[in-house]
Amino acid sequence: MAWPTHGFDAAAVQAYRQYCGIISGCTNADTREGLAELSRVIDGMRGLRDAIFNGIPKLMSALDLDDVCRFNNFYDFVFLISRENGQKNITIQRAVTAWRMVLDGRFRLLDRWCNFVEKYQRYNITEDTWKQLLAFSKWVNEDLEGYDPKGACPVLVDDFVEHMHRIYHSSDCSSEMESQLSFSNTFGGINPLPGSKRKCPARLNSNEDVDLLDNFTCSVHLAPLKRLKESPISTKYRVWECNADMYH
Repeated sequence: MAWPTHGFDAAAVQAYRQYCGIISGCTNADTREGLAELSRVIDGMRGLRDAIFNGIPKLMSALDLDDVCRFNNFYDFVFLISRENGQKNITIQRAVTAWRMVLDGRFRLLDRWCNFVEKYQRYNITEDTWKQLLAFSKWVNEDLEGYDPKGACPVLVDDFVEHMHRIYHSSDCSSEMESQLSFSNTFGGINPLPGSKRKCPARLNSNEDVDLLDNFTCSVHLAPLKRLKESPISTKYRVWECNADMYH
């Protein structure tokens, strides 16, 4: 197996050719054995795996990946190259970097997913999670329509969906509150919330509200004085009558 001695692009092309030849084998056993041998050869040359990994973006631009099956194979190839030191899983940092390379423009929730993984995931990414995310990116829309909670998704994907639901729910609540505040500002003194009461007089601030309060006060406290003017009793007793009427 001849490998280029220099150049990231050439190393990536050679590795991908070897990979495609292996996965076209007749049996799964032959495929597994061939991929294991490919990994050993790559790890046997210092810096080769990183050279191949760094050459992935240019390799993608040189390949026709519009075909679904061809892209699926390439996606699996990236996982193989992302493994380090003979490990079966890949580190979070390596996985996020790879996802941003290969799923850019193909997964609308890519940024949110990568941010979620970097913040909450504690363990390395398994091959099952890697493959299931590709399926998730195809089935599920940005609003999470198409997600099947009863499906066989990895826990990490399920946790991500719950995380996004909380974000969307919080956003809906904020929008509803802003709408209510806008309604309240448009119709001053009207509270759009269910079970609301009239504005307390102690909180009236505008001149119009103060005038209304003054009119209300006058109508209550000056009513006895109106009756007082109609009474023939002397001023001394009229004052007493006014005070007495107010307490009846």
